[in-house]
Amino acid sequence: MRNLRIRQLLLLILRTLIIIFLVMAFARPTIRSGTGSLLAQRTPIEVVIILDNSLSLNEVQMTGTLLKDLRDTFDELQTVFQTGDRITFLQATVPVKELVKQENFQSSLWERAHQRLQPNYLKSDLNAAIISAVEQLRQSHYYNREIYIISDFQKSAAKVTELKSFLEEMNAENVRFFALPIAHHNFENISVDSVDVVNRLIEKNQMLKLETYLNNHHQEKHLNSMVSALLNGKRVAQKNVSLENSSIHQVPLQLTLTENGFIEGEIETESDALIEDNKRFFNFYVPRKIRILHFLPGSGFKSYIPLVIRPAEDRGIFEYTKDAFLKWSDYSFNDFDVVFLEGLRELPSNLIQRLKNFAEQGGGVFVIPGENIVMPQYQKFMKDFQIGSISEMRGTPGKTDQFLTMSKVQWDHTVFEGLFESAQKQLNPVEVYANYRTNPNPQTQSLISLSDGSPYLLLRTMRKGAAIFLSSALNTNWSQLPIKGFVIPLTYRLIYYIGTRKVLDRQAIRCGESFQQVFSDLEPPYDFKLISADGGEIKLTPEFKGADVLLKVEDLEQPGNYRLLHNDQTLMVLSVNPWQEESRMEFLTEKDLDDLYPDMYVIKDQKQAEEIISQSRFGRELWKHFLFLAILLLFIEMIVARTGSKKEFVTERVQEPALK
Repeated sequence: MRNLRIRQLLLLILRTLIIIFLVMAFARPTIRSGTGSLLAQRTPIEVVIILDNSLSLNEVQMTGTLLKDLRDTFDELQTVFQTGDRITFLQATVPVKELVKQENFQSSLWERAHQRLQPNYLKSDLNAAIISAVEQLRQSHYYNREIYIISDFQKSAAKVTELKSFLEEMNAENVRFFALPIAHHNFENISVDSVDVVNRLIEKNQMLKLETYLNNHHQEKHLNSMVSALLNGKRVAQKNVSLENSSIHQVPLQLTLTENGFIEGEIETESDALIEDNKRFFNFYVPRKIRILHFLPGSGFKSYIPLVIRPAEDRGIFEYTKDAFLKWSDYSFNDFDVVFLEGLRELPSNLIQRLKNFAEQGGGVFVIPGENIVMPQYQKFMKDFQIGSISEMRGTPGKTDQFLTMSKVQWDHTVFEGLFESAQKQLNPVEVYANYRTNPNPQTQSLISLSDGSPYLLLRTMRKGAAIFLSSALNTNWSQLPIKGFVIPLTYRLIYYIGTRKVLDRQAIRCGESFQQVFSDLEPPYDFKLISADGGEIKLTPEFKGADVLLKVEDLEQPGNYRLLHNDQTLMVLSVNPWQEESRMEFLTEKDLDDLYPDMYVIKDQKQAEEIISQSRFGRELWKHFLFLAILLLFIEMIVARTGSKKEFVTERVQEPALK
């Protein structure tokens, strides 16, 4: 009985240990390998290496660019991996790109990455790259997981607070982070941050005003440079500038515009530490001719409009067509840019609907009422165009002893830009004897108001086009406006403003961003292509939404002006520029990185990379040993149990006769 109890206790201990070792094997415990001794071993690792080869890494150094330093640091990491490790390379730009995805370690991976690790104009996005890396590692069945970040760690590339919250939320404690900073040394850099066309109404053979902003990123030195403006590849203006350290300087440029149509512009400075941010591209449109369709009550109606626009017509800026109102249905409004309605008593519903469709597609509508108008029809026009409401007439045409004057002008509107040479803008008194009372909607602009505060000239911008409503007839019985010199530039600018709104100009994106635009009233065949400044051609596949055409442009990583063609006709110009943030010389410190992830290893010296990484790693996993012990104890348990059973059987056979 004593032997039986001992054997049973031994079996209990063996079976308990077997269960414990099996549980430990499935738990996959590990131990640290120490400092890389002969006994040190490790299991395969899931690795993501983040490479930040954004625009700022193109900075020129004495030994080359910073991109070369990044490549050298990247090459040093080959020695810390071995067969069985699974590797992913991410390019930390907008958008994040996978250079290699979850492939077993071999030296050829580095060669493939080098081929794609080229200079570019893209913005760094460490947040997106790190988030992508962590999410990938969370799906891995590898116990050991590592993320390496090779970057200059610009502050604009990493939003520390958001990233820290993400890492805490994703429970990334079992992921080891290694930061390998690339240091900047040459700060003598001037960037072209932006350029703006000051003129909103641009004319051929007139003065064009440009404003560009230059940024001196050196914290201690004044820097000098020459700024040049180019239009359609021709250098048209230059200016020498001197910029104080750490300052942004506004540089105005003026030139005479000698071309029309779509103009491709460029501002550039002299070469410095970062050549890629020395250019800024822009575009604008100069109308070749604005087509005007003018409807009058009849041939005997006296209108001042032909006299007012004749100078522009003689210069070839306006193309003018006049006809009687009764023939309005004979015309296709889409063949014109502006439709004038002057002195009309009636506005039929079908005409209002056609005008509304015309304006929504980018056309301009200009309405000047006459006497004895059909008020309900004009009210419908005002309502459908969302201009406001119209009511009874104020004053009496031809009675000049009672009048109001034009008193308030919205001088900051584009229409009045440059209308007066002096800074003190002032309108000489213009008497208004009669006009219709209007109550504009909040979205309608009162460009000119009368002395009693009532609106006189109303502007309503629509989806693409615009509508203008003058509350009095344009003749001397209603006001003095027809005989004032002010009426010529005013009418000219109003026509110019509403007649050019449908043209898509000044469209711009940043390198790597996508762009999409809907076009209407395009005729087949639908052959779309994008032409770059160097003549490269990109075919575009349209998407159809009813009668509209949707075009999407993606993967434009090179800066420049791109011309969009439909059947070899230019639809628009798209300017693609580098990101301003890439020129900013502000970087995360080691303290910032520690705040982001307290256990992050910051490796400043490439030569110490292998040693630091080796010391930080976990060593061998113990599950194999626990499984081996469990199997060994199971074998011993079988022997002990079997031996004990035989002894019990023999004992029973021997003792049985003695009992008898």
